[in-house]
Amino acid sequence: MNPAPLVSVCTPVYNGEKFLERCIQGILNQTYTNFEYIIVDNASTDGTREIIDRYRNKDSRIRAFRNAKTVPVMENFDKCIQHTSPDTRWIKYALADDLLFPYCIQEMLRIGEQDPQVGLVSAYRLYGMQLHYLGLPMEQNIFDGAYVLKNQILYKFRVCTGSPNSLMYRRKAFEDVGGFNKNYVHTDTELAFRMLDKYKLGFVHDVLTWTGLHEGREEVASIKTGRNIQEYIEFGYKKIGEYKTISITKEELAQLADYYAGRILDFRIKRLTNLDFRLPDSMSSQIPEEISSRYSAVFIKNWRRFTRSILSSIKRSIFKKR
Repeated sequence: MNPAPLVSVCTPVYNGEKFLERCIQGILNQTYTNFEYIIVDNASTDGTREIIDRYRNKDSRIRAFRNAKTVPVMENFDKCIQHTSPDTRWIKYALADDLLFPYCIQEMLRIGEQDPQVGLVSAYRLYGMQLHYLGLPMEQNIFDGAYVLKNQILYKFRVCTGSPNSLMYRRKAFEDVGGFNKNYVHTDTELAFRMLDKYKLGFVHDVLTWTGLHEGREEVASIKTGRNIQEYIEFGYKKIGEYKTISITKEELAQLADYYAGRILDFRIKRLTNLDFRLPDSMSSQIPEEISSRYSAVFIKNWRRFTRSILSSIKRSIFKKR
């Protein structure tokens, strides 16, 4: 990497005083030093602003901005991009409640710069205390996007979905596909699918990021409401035909329909804790008939597992009332 490419590290934050200092320290401890650090405060009402001011007075690479009023989450993500230097070659999100380990940017750049067709770079991540993004061959670092995309859609492995904190984007590729789609909560996954349809994936076989788990994350709320299932069905099932580089057989599509039918049954069973087995109306109306028609068959095929889950949910419901 000669000359060293400029990386824009972006932290969109709202009321992040509990986590933000750890996040900032993770950036300033990076072994790779040619970066600018963009922090956009989404009109926080806690001590976020004071933390940002304290650190930007210590390091000139930090460029801090504050929104006049709180905007939707993904709009704030885009505001980060708008403040980046035109010379930036790579974009690295560092979410305020997550962490980058010291070699993160250095190692992601090392792989990403090997091939101009690499559009995004991933690596193993810690999700709470669990190791995620396993499944790719250890002897290889650059992968055909179509290969990864198809296997992601069919849930053979997951190596670049779940959090933009665990990825780094080539700016040219990011802009080429139109960036984040603000209609989705899980917009990072939807973006990864579109990028894999046009570009290669770089992968570092090392743990470079940590994703924190807490009730305040949008991801947690999405799982509780079932929005995650609804969105994945949208861009990982309904829109499969829009991806130009992959083909899915009828048998694979049927298997995928069974998978989502099982996910929906699991979600409905969890709702039994509140004595409610129904789906939210907004979710029910969006499920394709070829998935909803598979509920009975999938339940019968996996009746032991579903029965155990039903009994557990009923038990939790009883204890909840006491």
